[in-house]
Amino acid sequence: MGRRLHEGRFAAMILISTAILGLTLLVPQQAPDPRAEAERLANSGSYDAALRQFQAIAAANPDDIDTRMWIARLHVKLGHPEHAAEVYRSILATQPQNVEALTGLGNALVSVGRLAEASEALTHAEKIAGDRPEVLAAQGRLHATANRTTLALAYYTRALTIDPGNQAVRAEADALRAARAHRLELDYDFQHTDQDVDDSHVGTFALNARLSDAVRIVGEGQVERLFGVDDQRAGVGFEFALSRNTRLTVGGLGGFDPVYLPDSDFYGDLTVDGRRASFGVLVRRAAFQDSDFWIAGPELTVKLSQSADVSLAYYHGNATPVGLPEVGTDTVAVRLGGWVTKGFRLGAGYTHGIDRLDWLTADRIAFESDTFALRGTFLFTPFVSLEIGYDFQTRPADVQVQRARAGLVCRF
Repeated sequence: MGRRLHEGRFAAMILISTAILGLTLLVPQQAPDPRAEAERLANSGSYDAALRQFQAIAAANPDDIDTRMWIARLHVKLGHPEHAAEVYRSILATQPQNVEALTGLGNALVSVGRLAEASEALTHAEKIAGDRPEVLAAQGRLHATANRTTLALAYYTRALTIDPGNQAVRAEADALRAARAHRLELDYDFQHTDQDVDDSHVGTFALNARLSDAVRIVGEGQVERLFGVDDQRAGVGFEFALSRNTRLTVGGLGGFDPVYLPDSDFYGDLTVDGRRASFGVLVRRAAFQDSDFWIAGPELTVKLSQSADVSLAYYHGNATPVGLPEVGTDTVAVRLGGWVTKGFRLGAGYTHGIDRLDWLTADRIAFESDTFALRGTFLFTPFVSLEIGYDFQTRPADVQVQRARAGLVCRF
C-alpha cells in the first residue's frame, strides 16, 4: 500500500513538471532589450561591440538622440575623436543648445588640435551652463593644450569647487600643476671600466624655474671626478614656448679650468609636437682644452599608443684636436619606452656613437662606442619622481664600461 502511494506521488510530480515545461514553451519568451544590452557592453568595456549595437539601433531610429550620444562617447573611448566630432555636430544640427554635445564636441576638437573650433563650442556651452563641472573642465583642457596654463588651472579649480569628488578632473589638474611647476633635479652617475683606472662619479644639480606660461629659466651645475681628476662647471639656459606646440631650448655651461669637461658648452634644441609624433633638431658645440667639438642632428618621437613611444635620433659630429686632423663621428640612437603601470615607466635604448650628450667629456668625442641602456622611472606623485638606470658600453680596443644612475625630480 505504501509503495503504491509513493509511486503515485512520483508519477504525479512527473506529470506536473511536464505540464509546467509545456506551458513555459507555449509562453513567448521576451527578447533582450537591445539598448540595455548595448549599455551593458559599454559599461563593461566592450566598446567595439557596444558601438555596433548602438549603430544598429540608430539605423532603425535616426532621431534617437540618446543613442547617437552613446555612439559619440564610444568613438571617444575607442580613440576616434574625428568620428565623435561628426556625431556631435549632427546632434547639434537639430539641438544647438545641447550642452553635452557642445562639451563633447569641444573635447574631441581639442584632442585633434582644432582649438579655435573647440573654443567656439565650449564658449557656447559655458554661456548656457557655466556652472556645470564638465563644461568648466573642458575649458581647462582647452586652455592647457593652448599653453594658457594659468587660465586652465582657474577653470579646473572652479570645476573642482563645484564637484570636489571628481578624481579624473583632479588628476588632470594635478598633472598640469606638476608640468608648470618649478623643478629641482638631482642626478648621480657612477662609472666603472674594466681598465686599471679609478671609478668615476658625476653629480648634477639643476633648478628649472617657471617665469611665465611661455618662458622658463634653468640654472645647472655639474661636479665630476673622472680618472682621479676633479672637474666642475655651471651654466644657465632658457626654455621658450614659441607656440602651443613649438619649444626652443638654448643655453650654455662653462668650466672652471676643467681637464675632461668642456671649457664651454653651448646647446640649442627646437622641438615641434604633433598629435602622434614630435620632431626636433639638436645642436651642441663644446670647446675642450685640446680640441673643439660640435654635433647636430634630427630627433623623432612617435607615439605607439597612449602609454608607449619610440624615439629615433641621428647626429653628425666633428672633433678638431689641436695639431691633428679632424675626426668625424656619426651617432644613431633608438629608445623605446612605456608606462607599465600608472606609476612606473620602463625604457630601453641603444646608441651607436656618442651617448649622453648632456655629459660630454674629452675622452668620448673622438671615437664611436656601442651603449645599451635600461631606465626605470617611478612616479610617486605628480610632483615627485625617481629615475634609475644602467648602461653597458663597449669602446674601441675591447674596453668595457658599466654605469649606474639615479635621478630625483621634485616639483614645487
